[in-house]
Amino acid sequence: MKQIKRIVVTSAIAFVLTGCHLLDNKDDIMTPPVIINPTDGDVIETPPLITKKTDWNTILSPFTNKLINDSSSLNDENKVLLISDIQNRSGDYLINNQIDEALHQLMNKQNKFTIASRQSINQAKQALGISPDDKLVSRGKMIGLAKSMNAGYVLFTTIYKIPTENNEANLSMELISTQTGEILNRVTSKDFSKQSTNDNQQSEASE
Repeated sequence: MKQIKRIVVTSAIAFVLTGCHLLDNKDDIMTPPVIINPTDGDVIETPPLITKKTDWNTILSPFTNKLINDSSSLNDENKVLLISDIQNRSGDYLINNQIDEALHQLMNKQNKFTIASRQSINQAKQALGISPDDKLVSRGKMIGLAKSMNAGYVLFTTIYKIPTENNEANLSMELISTQTGEILNRVTSKDFSKQSTNDNQQSEASE
């Protein structure tokens, strides 16, 4: 009887040891990574579409021409004009440097004002602690910047709607006195829509 018990106990111990050995072997087995190939229903991100470059020179030219013509009576000695940063109220992304470049090109063609260079503007901003990428554009800030540069005027432009294939740009352009902060002249998109309406009415009347 004792011999039978000894055999049973020995068999049980051997079984337990064999099970532990099998478990150890399972732990050593490396599970290969599962590679999931995309199916037809998966959403694949695509790069953003390249937007068409806006011809800001053509858009802004009527505004600058009208503003200069309406300012012909100004007789101040200080004719230095600061072209301000663009105030964006469109709610859309705006490439400000394209508009800034167009404004400088257009204003440098006239001889009414002396245009402050972009290099001098950047230096003045740095001296005042204004970031080159500052998005909080305001008249007061631009007037303060102009005063620090001893500029007599500020050309302040606000974009309300960017141009699309179906709609024209909606914007305003102001000539501001640095000394008084007064808006001397203001040109808006409505000025040209009124002119277009009057031209059409005159054309219909002549017919």
